[in-house]
Amino acid sequence: MKPYSALLLALATASFLSCTGEDPAPALFTKVSPDDSGIHFENRLVENDSINILDNEFVYNGSGVALGDLNGDGLDDIFLAGNQVDNALYLNEGNLKFRDVSAASGVGKPDSLLWSSGVSLVDLNLDGRLDIYICNTFYRDSTQRRNLLYVNEGVGEDGIPRFSERAEAYGVADDTYSSHAQFFDYDNDGDLDLFIGVNRIDGINPSEFRPNQDDGTSLSRDRLYENRWDEALGHPRFVNVSDSAGIRYHGYSHSTLIHDFNKDGWMDIYVANDFFSNDLVYINNQDGTFTNRAGEIFKHFSLSSMGSDLADINNDGELDLFTTEMQPYYNKRKKLFQGPSSYNKEIFTRRYGYEYQYARNTLQIANGTDPETGLPVYSETGMFAGIQETDWSWAPLFADYDNDGWQDLLITNGFPKDVTDRDFGDFRVTASRLVSKEKLIEAIPEIKIPNFAFRNQANLTFEDVTEEWGLNFGTFSNGAAYGDLDQDGDLDLVINNLNDKALLMENNGSELHPEQGYLRVRLEGTRENAAGFGSLVSVYSQDRVQKLQLLSGRGYLSKPESVLHFGLGTVRTADSVTVQWPDGRVQRLLNVPVGQTLVLDHADSQTPGSQPATRGRTFLTEASERLGLNSLIRDIDFIDFNYQRTIPHKFSQYGPSLAAGDVNGDGLTDLLAGGSRNFPEKWFYQQEDGTFRETEATYKSHPELEEEDTASLLFDADGDGDLDLYLARGSGQYEPGDPRYRDVLWLNDGRGNFTEAKEALPEAFANSSVVKAADFDRDGDLDLFVGSRVKPFAYPTADRSFLLRNDTENGVVRFTDVTAQAGENLEYAGLISDAIWTDFNGDFWPDLILAAEWSPVRFFENREGELREITESTGLAEDKGWWNSLTAADLDNDGDMDYIVGNSGTNIYFKGSPEEPVRIYAKDLDDNGMIDPLISYYLRDSTGVRREYLYHPWQDVVKQFSAIRKRFNSFGEFGASTLPEMFPDGLLDDALVYEFNTMESSWLENLGNNRFARHALPVPVQIAPVYGTAVTDLDQDGRLDLLMVGNDYGMEVQQGRADAFMGMALRNVGDGFVPVARSQSGFFVPGDGKALIRLEQQGGSVVWVASQNNDRLKAFENPRAGQLLRVAPEEVRAVVRMQDGSSQVHEFYWGSGFHSQSGRFLEVTPAIETIEFFDAAGNKVRTVENAGGA
Repeated sequence: MKPYSALLLALATASFLSCTGEDPAPALFTKVSPDDSGIHFENRLVENDSINILDNEFVYNGSGVALGDLNGDGLDDIFLAGNQVDNALYLNEGNLKFRDVSAASGVGKPDSLLWSSGVSLVDLNLDGRLDIYICNTFYRDSTQRRNLLYVNEGVGEDGIPRFSERAEAYGVADDTYSSHAQFFDYDNDGDLDLFIGVNRIDGINPSEFRPNQDDGTSLSRDRLYENRWDEALGHPRFVNVSDSAGIRYHGYSHSTLIHDFNKDGWMDIYVANDFFSNDLVYINNQDGTFTNRAGEIFKHFSLSSMGSDLADINNDGELDLFTTEMQPYYNKRKKLFQGPSSYNKEIFTRRYGYEYQYARNTLQIANGTDPETGLPVYSETGMFAGIQETDWSWAPLFADYDNDGWQDLLITNGFPKDVTDRDFGDFRVTASRLVSKEKLIEAIPEIKIPNFAFRNQANLTFEDVTEEWGLNFGTFSNGAAYGDLDQDGDLDLVINNLNDKALLMENNGSELHPEQGYLRVRLEGTRENAAGFGSLVSVYSQDRVQKLQLLSGRGYLSKPESVLHFGLGTVRTADSVTVQWPDGRVQRLLNVPVGQTLVLDHADSQTPGSQPATRGRTFLTEASERLGLNSLIRDIDFIDFNYQRTIPHKFSQYGPSLAAGDVNGDGLTDLLAGGSRNFPEKWFYQQEDGTFRETEATYKSHPELEEEDTASLLFDADGDGDLDLYLARGSGQYEPGDPRYRDVLWLNDGRGNFTEAKEALPEAFANSSVVKAADFDRDGDLDLFVGSRVKPFAYPTADRSFLLRNDTENGVVRFTDVTAQAGENLEYAGLISDAIWTDFNGDFWPDLILAAEWSPVRFFENREGELREITESTGLAEDKGWWNSLTAADLDNDGDMDYIVGNSGTNIYFKGSPEEPVRIYAKDLDDNGMIDPLISYYLRDSTGVRREYLYHPWQDVVKQFSAIRKRFNSFGEFGASTLPEMFPDGLLDDALVYEFNTMESSWLENLGNNRFARHALPVPVQIAPVYGTAVTDLDQDGRLDLLMVGNDYGMEVQQGRADAFMGMALRNVGDGFVPVARSQSGFFVPGDGKALIRLEQQGGSVVWVASQNNDRLKAFENPRAGQLLRVAPEEVRAVVRMQDGSSQVHEFYWGSGFHSQSGRFLEVTPAIETIEFFDAAGNKVRTVENAGGA
């Protein structure tokens, strides 16, 4: 059943069950009525002329909830904060029964004009009793914003704890529009200091770019207080150290997380900020100061971050991070929310020093460490996980709600008046002078929708189980907390709602699934940090690790229980439990039975023995700077979207290309990096010591160097034994037919001096994207395939491609266009991104494979010099993707060539599948001479039914096709219309229509007889587009492994940069591939990765070089490389016999991979026994015995 079917599907289900006599399956959570629970708290707002959403954007931000044992009876009690209503304390009397003791306990507000938000429970005076700290905000009068500290004076004879308000005495009566607080030990002196998140609208448009305020002058910046114990007073006094500590950045803080991000033993601070103010990561400098290093750790953030949480969602022992935002999940709401795409936002982000931010939830997966900075790096995978859009969301809470051993996710949401509704915005502009404020407010639509529940699928994705878990009813929910309130081994929920009773949701998991085990861990810390805030607890079971961290607050304005809850599925004994206390001490227990609450006492911990830091040997070692291969290859920021607003990504930033070969005849392999518009090519000449000397080249005729090299190829065009240079020109920055698209051929004199062969190529001005060489007619010289991608400014129309036969004779170099005669279906073969000449059928005639957008991988069989397309018979014709790259290798050691194909990945909004393909419709809709491309995809409507809708915001469609404005009167009407409803008059009947239904980067297994099977590569590969791919035997086991680079920083701006990839090594394990941890691979390419090549270094080692668009080259050495055998120009294939009796075929290419040309050599590993080399006619040229074989 599809999620969010809401009323329609609920009624249908009920009708079906009543007819069949079956009872509906019980939900995981059931609502406990206020009459049963005794919890009648309601955070009700009374709006008026000054307290309303039009005058204060934070009026609906709501309040928090905290769980903790306030009377010492072993049961967690509930504290609920209120805005205009009084705060409330409910004592837990067992069996989910609670007693309101707010008045008797003394926790009521001393002033009714206090607007409470976040709440914390912490023992500040070290008497063993939990105190209550409450943040207050909203009102302009600072006396009405003073935070409250209720000190627990103990339990009276009636069993009710009594509290006295002591904020002023403790120095914590902060009055700076505080939203929430975190208690943690920032200076490692053992006691708990205080961080306060501040959220103040300060009279400046918060959604407008301006220079970042990082000098401490902003009125809306956070506060850090140091805990200084006063012996005379018998309690701490907190001192504001914000300025001296470097807490100086402007922001609108909704939530905060405490975590030791760089694992140096000192707690750091994550601040989730609303509006354009960036999220912050204050790294602790170990000297009482902090430095914001957010941009070095995370590549992008949520735009208007709300709540946040930390959890290890993939059980790899590292904590991942999630923030909520406001992106709607069904089409009409989405179109009412979305603004026009504006690339100016990207420009201003860089100009004003902001980090990249996008309007959606973000899930940041821990992805190792940057070897240069020593800081952790994260990959944002919210769209991959399927949790990127949950509407106006507040509290995210990770926990194992079903006790299966994986962290699930609850998200609260709702907003009483949606001021982001663009139809209301238009109405407000026209009616604000005509109607009263009261009428304007009445006209604002509400967002009363269910909270979300997502079950962890154990593969970096989540399943929407909102309905299945019993949460499919509308609320305006804000703060939330979880805890085992009835002590039955599962986690219940308390949710603070606006204008409705607070929710108590009972978890029925222990009854529904008694086979699912659990282990609960309660910490008894030091006297100064009794709860053990900041501690990390790891549970190991069946080769899996779960890790949780105890914080004083998480989610949104709230504090869950202080017990760490681990679901363990069917495991009955945990192999071990380890706690790492904030002071670095550790404790480990072995063979721990499940089904209990385990108490770990700091007094039983030990200081770990000091061990020298060791760095394990890696397969590859970065050597960019040492080798002289760390050059910055620049590219201009051309804005493709100014010409066609509705294209999915740029075409102007796919460089630089890389080509390797010995061009000066000294026996050393050199490297060429292609030039971009306004920037020249660069040679890197290898020196005798294996380093490289950089020199700019001059292969452009335009005085401003405006040609752009999209591909480069070193090959012997004229048969004189040296490497000539072909430069393919393109990138789509000029009108069709512009002479700056003319490809060029430069002839080498043997010493690296090049002269242009101006008459050698047919006169053509196509937007070239790829050039690869092979002797396709087997006449002894190298011919060319030159592929083109998009016709400039006419996406998705393909430009012309060429099959060029080498007709050089008597020293006159000439290539003849034989596409029409010898290249069936090649002239306009699609939006070609890569090509490879390869013998996929083993007949020694080089065949051709193409990768393209909106297309299957296309196969052209060489029939003795004529190419015939056989795609339909390969078994892959229906796998239509955004294929980026092609690399060949015998991956299964069966004697034929298999292929690695890079694709878009699944971490994008466009979720194409065979059942629900993404489509593009293209036509000159308004007869203005320009192609109008419109992308559609499947999305839920308001009833939960998935339909085909336009992807683009209303304003973008209007600017691309202005006539559509007449068809709709509002954003809502546009958003409610499916694609067929938008064009009922047949306007799209004769449009170009393409689709893609396959997103995974894959490897294609050659089954023989021109048949192939596609296998998706491992899940971590799919988090970004893959471009450069190369093969090598990293572990020298006789199976070919993979290296990959990727990302696409040129995606359209609603989606934002695809930047989750960090480069990856995949180890071939025989029946598939497994990712190699970066700590083992040593391969790290975090930028906009494009080309990836290998070359031979002087001395016989291998160097891998990756290009990144508008960034530096990255080079890696392989210290384990075996003997290298150079390949003669006439050798096209080798058959490698392995020690285990298997065989492996290798081909040698003139260009292979995305914008890549590697050196021609073969790595000889101990797994190899013999190697036989063959020429183009199938004749054996030589045999090499591996004397060093195992």
